[in-house]
Amino acid sequence: MSDKLFTRREAIWIGTLGLLQLGILTSASVGWWDFKSKKSQPEINLSILNAPPQKQEHDSNELLRIAVASVITPMENVDLYGDLLNLLGERVDMQAQMVQRENYSDTNHLIENGDVQVAFICSGALLGRDKAEQAERILVAPEIAGSSKYRSYIIVPAHSPAHFFRDLKGKTFAYTDPLSFSGRIAPQYMLKKAGYNPSSFFSKTIFTYSHDNSIKAVAEGLVHGAAVDSLIYDLTLSRRPELMDKIKVIDQSEEVGNPPVVVSSQIDPELRARIKNVFLTLHLDDEGRKALRLLQFDRFVHADLDLYDRVWEMSQEVGVG
Repeated sequence: MSDKLFTRREAIWIGTLGLLQLGILTSASVGWWDFKSKKSQPEINLSILNAPPQKQEHDSNELLRIAVASVITPMENVDLYGDLLNLLGERVDMQAQMVQRENYSDTNHLIENGDVQVAFICSGALLGRDKAEQAERILVAPEIAGSSKYRSYIIVPAHSPAHFFRDLKGKTFAYTDPLSFSGRIAPQYMLKKAGYNPSSFFSKTIFTYSHDNSIKAVAEGLVHGAAVDSLIYDLTLSRRPELMDKIKVIDQSEEVGNPPVVVSSQIDPELRARIKNVFLTLHLDDEGRKALRLLQFDRFVHADLDLYDRVWEMSQEVGVG
């Protein structure tokens, strides 16, 4: 069968149809979470917006708007990033507001348009920027298990007869997002390097728009394989140990720099410096370490831009960006 790359609408519909069987949150709605001081309850107020955040009960100068890419599903992001964003807001004396969109491209638009000041993005979302601009926009990067690098994992159901990536030829496969390094760029580069045409290698491909959805889709046999972020793979299995016996890794990409934290070009320089200082010192006290621990982060460090060069090179090779 020839490969069919579904449109975003088709992929979301197909992914939701299957993933609802697993009880996975796959809402494509736009949401924002307002993180208030822990002295004020309730801490999280969830509401739905149809446009980028506008002035609410606070003056916009008091709001620190932070986008979190859809690497994992929306409510998982709230659980994992809530304490960190709340703490960041407190330490720069601002009201932290979490903003989410359904895909990496829309998240990029938020930071590019200045609708948010800070964003947690995927490494692949750095596409289209030269090294000088990256240096200006990248604020910090997380260090995890002593490393500032991660990779893509090719996963299949535990009972799958596939032992190598090439064994998935003619099978169904889940990508994460069109701009995802680990969820699309890396696997397509791996196939091309091995002499295959990524567009015709699989019988059918879908986008799940989060790595945990891809992991669960493989675990339940909804697809024959998927490409996922190694960091999210480890994090998901630590939180969902029952999945360990349902999936296996059959291949992996080379390493690149961990997904960075970036800032808008429109951010006030003094605020940028304050935010960076908070990130770089979070690991120095118990409250900061607790917030980092939820994400399995050791600490935030100055980003090594050389670690992102391969993302650019691989994306150009597969025509993404």
